[in-house]
Amino acid sequence: MAADADRPLAVFQRRRARRLAYWNGAIWAIGNGLAGTTLVVYLALDLGAGRIGLGIALILAARHVVGLLRLGAPALIGRLVDRKRFCLGAFLAGTLLLLSLPAAAAPGWLPSPGASLAALVLLWCVYHLLQYVGMVALWSWLADLVRLRIRGRFLGQRERWMVLGEAAGALCCAAFVWGWHYWHPAERQWIAYVVPAVVGCGYFIAALLPLALMPAAAGSRSVRRGATLREMLLPLRDTRFLRLLLFGCWFSFSNGLTQSVQFSYPKLLLAAVAPVALLVAQTGMCIGQLTISPWMGRLADRLGNRPVMLGSLLLVAQGPLFYYFSTPDHRWWFVGAWMVWIAYAGLNVCLPNLMLKLSPGESNTPYIATYFTVTGLCYAANTILGGVLYDRYRNHTFTFFGDLTLSYYQWVFLLGWMARSLGVLVLLLVIEDRGRRADGR
Repeated sequence: MAADADRPLAVFQRRRARRLAYWNGAIWAIGNGLAGTTLVVYLALDLGAGRIGLGIALILAARHVVGLLRLGAPALIGRLVDRKRFCLGAFLAGTLLLLSLPAAAAPGWLPSPGASLAALVLLWCVYHLLQYVGMVALWSWLADLVRLRIRGRFLGQRERWMVLGEAAGALCCAAFVWGWHYWHPAERQWIAYVVPAVVGCGYFIAALLPLALMPAAAGSRSVRRGATLREMLLPLRDTRFLRLLLFGCWFSFSNGLTQSVQFSYPKLLLAAVAPVALLVAQTGMCIGQLTISPWMGRLADRLGNRPVMLGSLLLVAQGPLFYYFSTPDHRWWFVGAWMVWIAYAGLNVCLPNLMLKLSPGESNTPYIATYFTVTGLCYAANTILGGVLYDRYRNHTFTFFGDLTLSYYQWVFLLGWMARSLGVLVLLLVIEDRGRRADGR
């Protein structure tokens, strides 16, 4: 099947492809809400293994480290199979691997809680690696299916479907976790996390059907035959793309800084109801994002991506402050963070849109792989560092200016707020050339 060598698509084929892409995003997001990172983190917490701060950091970050291997995806796409089959195969393999989660999490299957935690981290890493290489192919595919002039609206609509699906999945997951803890308060708690994850895998598999029905689209020569070494190094010589990469690295750095404490702090404040509270807060954020995502896409098409990203980042940066003000006497302040994180919708739409816009149509897969790999490594490095520091200093307090005493949690949240706020200055360095892509795609 010479899928990527097909002739240019007709208008009705492009419209059908966009509808199928919406369905794929929505169904996949339901699975992600059921089998998301929050669930796996709390599964790890219930294992009772030592150095749990590092364990959480590895769950959050190690997948980005192994994601370095996706730099090879542009060379493989076209050499092994065409872009469409590469995407479908990678997603299916990752989902089938995730189905082994019960074996890693069940007490007694492995020699110790530490071994179970190690198996969980390894499983999570390889699953995400397969997802990541599939996403390189998918982003390149979507760039050829959707023309540049309406791509912001397309990504905004797809983001709406995805957050709607994730909200539905997270709500169902929260209800199941709460019900299991209520009816089985002292036995087999790991089942409360494993069952939604396995059901989520079913949705991941179902999400492949719309992709299978999507037309392959005529790709560039490098997509049809696999990128050469020279083409894979092009992103490192593109100054405009490097400016965007710098912002992506800083943004990933500032996000990774607070991850371990952000996931563990609500459990310290709220005990057993913490996972349900986080899932409900996440659902509220998703509902807000699905409301504004299409509007963000339309603004990006009209005004450009960078202005929308600036406004969104100013709001997102305030999130750690709400965690900072959350104390045992004022436990629910952290919910405010999830409210301002609704503004992530603007970044979720505009960052990939700008990345595709600054990627040349004749060879976009190396740009896509480079962006996600390098920013992912920055996120991973800082998240792992944060996990190590969490294990070392979580019970410490710090005194500043003589009488200002902060817990380790408060100090990290304050530092996270400052780092995210400085990202606005880094974003000002990004140059968006609205006329760069002349092919109209």
